[in-house]
Amino acid sequence: MSGRGGEQRRGSARNRRRGTVDDDRSLERRPGSKDRGVRVVYVACEGEKSEVDYLNYLTKEFGDGEEGRPPFRIQPISKKNGYLPTETVAAVRRYADTDEAWVLFDRDGTDRDEDIRQALKEAAASKIEVGFSHPSFELWLLLHFQPFSGAQNGKSKIVVDKLRSAPGAAAYKDYDIRNKSLKGGRRDALRGREKTAAVNAKALVGTCEHGDCKGGRATAKPVSRDALAQPSPRWSARSGHSEHCPDLKRDPSTDVWRLLAALEIVPHSR
Repeated sequence: MSGRGGEQRRGSARNRRRGTVDDDRSLERRPGSKDRGVRVVYVACEGEKSEVDYLNYLTKEFGDGEEGRPPFRIQPISKKNGYLPTETVAAVRRYADTDEAWVLFDRDGTDRDEDIRQALKEAAASKIEVGFSHPSFELWLLLHFQPFSGAQNGKSKIVVDKLRSAPGAAAYKDYDIRNKSLKGGRRDALRGREKTAAVNAKALVGTCEHGDCKGGRATAKPVSRDALAQPSPRWSARSGHSEHCPDLKRDPSTDVWRLLAALEIVPHSR
């Protein structure tokens, strides 16, 4: 449910610390994060609104390192009208250098499957973590409120309809492609439901049609990007799916929970 095209500027120098990195300007990198004790995670998003709002929410809600979590800051990277999946990989590789890097993108139809396959290959080669959602990021939002099952063939309509009417999700009743903000009441509705969403997301791995996929096998600890001798990861196995499970057949599924597990917001296992 994301568009693509031109670029825009957001924010000012004052709010760049937690704002979005735009594609049309250079990023003020903060390589001293380890010295400050703050973990900096760069995340390139296919969409320009809901994913960015969500990542900023995670930093604001959990980034201070309370309850035993190490402090972190997520630096979203996006552009107006969105990126293609391969473009998310290129963008985060450019901005993150050898720092921890993730990409978030969706199936979002059936007209760009080859681009998704190429993005997954390039992410693995560059040791970039992937949060792939099928059919869309809205599935991850829905799982905060209820489980979901049933193949959607890349279409988000039913997922969004369920989100609008889910118990506890009244703030999403008017959510649509023109109104995708996750601020205010929508942000508040997500608060405290992260573990529920992760459990529901991992449960979907076990229902995969491949038959040999198990959410409990997933791993969330990021691979080191500067260890060149380390083999490139196999994203199927890291997400709990079988190494032989086709990426585009995981319908419905979302790996966004792995980012939260990596940041110790939710447990790594059940």
